[in-house]
Amino acid sequence: MTNTDPKPSGPLWALARARGLKARIPIWLKRMGRRLLPLEDYDPAKWLAEDPYAGAEEVSSYPARVDLRLGIIKEFTRIHGYYIGACRELGVPYCVVDISGPDWIERIERSGCDAFLVRPSGQITVWKQMYDERLRIMVQDLGKILFPGYDEIWFYESKRRMHYWLAANKVPHPQTWVFYDRRGALAFAEQAAMPLVFKADFGSGSMGVRIVRDRPGLRRLIDTCFRKGFRKTGADQRDRQWGSVLFQEFLPDVTEWRMIRVGDSYFGYQKVKKGDFHSGSHVFHYGRPPTDLLRQTKKVTDKGGFLSMALDCFVTSDGRCLVNEMQTTFGLHVAEGLPIVDGRPGRLVYDTGIDDWRFEEGDFCRNKLCNLRVETLVKLLQARHGLGGTC
Repeated sequence: MTNTDPKPSGPLWALARARGLKARIPIWLKRMGRRLLPLEDYDPAKWLAEDPYAGAEEVSSYPARVDLRLGIIKEFTRIHGYYIGACRELGVPYCVVDISGPDWIERIERSGCDAFLVRPSGQITVWKQMYDERLRIMVQDLGKILFPGYDEIWFYESKRRMHYWLAANKVPHPQTWVFYDRRGALAFAEQAAMPLVFKADFGSGSMGVRIVRDRPGLRRLIDTCFRKGFRKTGADQRDRQWGSVLFQEFLPDVTEWRMIRVGDSYFGYQKVKKGDFHSGSHVFHYGRPPTDLLRQTKKVTDKGGFLSMALDCFVTSDGRCLVNEMQTTFGLHVAEGLPIVDGRPGRLVYDTGIDDWRFEEGDFCRNKLCNLRVETLVKLLQARHGLGGTC
């Protein structure tokens, strides 16, 4: 399998590389640029320029430390590159597999991989649909192993699916209403307590979130969602979400924590509110998370069998812990690890002997936590098949 990525060159690639310009460009100008630039050319150039592993081979050739090979599902925005980096650092053989073409099943079958590492795109709705469809076939019909698992991937970046899972499993979360009928949504708008939080079904951070403070604005938003469709901030002009609407109760004066579990490792940091939102503020406070949040994270992930999951948790003024959102893949804003105790980077590990979490110092956040994901998958495969080696 050869590397088929385009050679990084040309004016759009040069523009994409100019990261220093991004912070100096006004938001209104960025949005205008996204409307005028040929995004089908600019975005791939930008993703290629930002990929630290763009030149890496797509089939590993180094000496293997373990008796298996992992498939890395290629992702449109190239965030699969961190799996490449993790496998290279750990000495795990890998093969990058592109499932976006018409021959995707043949590619999977001839890859010779024991399991597949996945990070579905959260960029464009139709890409997410493609991953949902094809990954389901891989698991249910081809008998392949995915990490994270398909159940985790299924509700990734879908606020509706996430709400259904939380409700069905009786996980405390903000009160949420979903409508597929415009008249029902308008009737709700006439009696709902204001303000109200609107969330697009698909979208990360706060790009698809609005706090609606008056009923005329609420009615206009409902009409948009059931007529021309809603487009999240920064999205492609063609990518509009139509035919449903989701509202969530507005909770003032909450603190928000990002709680993370990957395998047996736990992390957490507080998202500091900036304006109306915690998510997307890029302001964080690091420290040991409250034990109640660690227990909630373990309980929820154990219930779902989730081994790669982030929970965005609200702590209300009256002490309730509510799961606002769950994401199976996510960014990490500290390159060297989360400073949890006295500024030291490390992780928390649950100790059954003391029924509490103990701190282990070290750098456990390599390649945006992909090293931990690869290590977790390798251990699962070795336990299942009796394979040897240590990564």
